[in-house]
Amino acid sequence: MEAALNLDEQAQLALDVAKHAALANGDNHCGTEYLLYGLVATARGELVELTDLFALNVLRIDRAIEGILQERATAGTLERGAPMLSMRARRALCTPRLDGSGPTGPFEVLHGLLEDDESGACRVLRTLGVQPDEARQLVGYGLRHLSKEQVDELISTLDRRSNSHQPWWGPVPGGRIRSLAVNGQRSIRLASSDSALVEVTALGADHHGFGFTLSARSLRTWVLPPLFSPTERLVPGQGARYADGPDFVMLQILLPDGQVLDNRHNYERFAGSTPTIPRLVRLGQRDERLALNDRRQHDQHTVTTDWWAWPLPGEGSIEMRIDWPAEAISGVISFESAALRQLVGPPPG
Repeated sequence: MEAALNLDEQAQLALDVAKHAALANGDNHCGTEYLLYGLVATARGELVELTDLFALNVLRIDRAIEGILQERATAGTLERGAPMLSMRARRALCTPRLDGSGPTGPFEVLHGLLEDDESGACRVLRTLGVQPDEARQLVGYGLRHLSKEQVDELISTLDRRSNSHQPWWGPVPGGRIRSLAVNGQRSIRLASSDSALVEVTALGADHHGFGFTLSARSLRTWVLPPLFSPTERLVPGQGARYADGPDFVMLQILLPDGQVLDNRHNYERFAGSTPTIPRLVRLGQRDERLALNDRRQHDQHTVTTDWWAWPLPGEGSIEMRIDWPAEAISGVISFESAALRQLVGPPPG
């Protein structure tokens, strides 16, 4: 049984929402990441100003929490049951007011969430491109009631509303990706078998890199549908290993300088810093199934994935290859990077 907490109405509401969110995810561990979700979901007054400044909303936080849950599920530490507060979450909820009077409010809770850089809340913020140190400065505004001049200075320094959070993979917010036809076609066959067809259905670029869409469509019922992300498994004494089963579709991009990008590793889509080496990141996936009203025909299954390669490569030929053991198929296409560079034109400025 959890001991009673001395929370004001808004902080209590945030806690209730946090527990419901953990329960909805089937997670018995109500950590600081859920408290952050609850605070943003129930924000009022000055807390709304803070969440707006850092471009925080419940949808982005929920997606970041999903990433944490996937890692815990892979590690075997995700347990089901009634949510219980973690030690960090309980400490945050017990953060006293600076003047020592009254119950703990939302700014005190938020301050407690950000005290530990290893907390789930800080991890979520970093995933969303927010530095916890910056957030702590503005939380101090809510705790200490800074002067108007100090508040204005902080807002002008940290305001994200006119300069939206920008992930490293591009394109820039509001930017435009220009489409390119491959060999004069808008879609091109990459590989096929009696039961599957894989096509590149879109290819485009901007000054930050190039993106493409892969479509894998069933020509008869699949025994093993395609997987575009490897399964991570923990090996005692060896750490995490990626398991590539026959259903894993290996995607490789050979760049003009000889570097090879592949989909063996799951990189965070929203990262606060630009990588030092080229990377391939999956932007999204859609899984569509169509049951036909005809027993003589198989149900149609299409898996569509969107990808982004960073940065825009130098002059030369780009090769795209897939290998799908379950279907015993391989395929390769190539195109010139010059076509991409000509498409986007000279860099701005």
